[in-house]
Amino acid sequence: MPQPQCSQDVERQPTVLSSWIKVLLLALRDHGCNADLLLQESGLDHEQLADPDARLPLAATTRLWDLSVQALEDETLGLWVPCYSNQNTFHALGYAFMASSTLLEALQRVARFNAMVSDAARVELDVGENSVVLSWDLWTPDLGPSQEAMEAILSLILRSSRKIRGKDFAPLKVSLLRKRCADETPFREFFQAPIEFGADRYRMEFDRAELEQPLEWGNESLARSSDRVIEDYLKQLEMGSVATRLRNLLVRDLPGGALGHEHYARELGMSGRSLQRKLSAEGSSFNQILNETRCELACSYLGQTPRQSLTEIAFLLGFSDTSSFSRAFHRWTGVAPGAYAP
Repeated sequence: MPQPQCSQDVERQPTVLSSWIKVLLLALRDHGCNADLLLQESGLDHEQLADPDARLPLAATTRLWDLSVQALEDETLGLWVPCYSNQNTFHALGYAFMASSTLLEALQRVARFNAMVSDAARVELDVGENSVVLSWDLWTPDLGPSQEAMEAILSLILRSSRKIRGKDFAPLKVSLLRKRCADETPFREFFQAPIEFGADRYRMEFDRAELEQPLEWGNESLARSSDRVIEDYLKQLEMGSVATRLRNLLVRDLPGGALGHEHYARELGMSGRSLQRKLSAEGSSFNQILNETRCELACSYLGQTPRQSLTEIAFLLGFSDTSSFSRAFHRWTGVAPGAYAP
């Protein structure tokens, strides 16, 4: 029989690394825009940008990009904003990219570590016999990223590649979601390649042989060292989520009975309202985390040999009696505890 799922995947709201937004603000100021006003109108503030490792809500950063395009009246914004970035913008990823032994390795790092920049898209690198395609599949198109934000990512990758391969380096083909352009010339001149407008996803296709040519300034030791820094950052990013920290506290406390969200908010160093807001930003809630944690533990206990009694399991999960536990377990999984087979 199909096994019940004890927990559902939490649909987190995508985020963007704050240092990438600092690049946009720098570009806006240099072009005479009131960047502070646009930042405020987007729902962001300077306090959120103070930490270079901070994560910003994708919806708010998309709003900032949209406001920037309106303020400058420039649909090519994404092509030139990366001029204001540097090797530190994406921390260790920038160093790993530039120290790669080949451009193929550099693009492999882009696909592998994309979540460091933003978890708004699934990035794939398809290595074929003669060509290599780097593509982005957006998770939540309704939240963003904006067209200009994604075009800025493609522009940054191409500009970085040209720094280490030469100014004439170009893809074989580029695909953009943008359907119409008042003037396509700036896009074609920048990419130096045929462009498919109105595509179903963002893509850049390259000649494989060209990507596999050794890079003069490749440094495998530096690149791998940077890889480890990125891996540690991504691990901390997952460990640092409020939902994960709350789940750990609940596992500790459930045998004695779970306490209210205000109690756990204090343990996490925030107000009850802040806890609710942060969990909501991660696509979850206190009750959802509580139920998921109880269900995961219940499935674990029921799968042990010898199996503990339902009374003991109910106690370990903080239920007042067996019948309450049984009703809850059936609601979570669709089967009674006694019928559960791991």
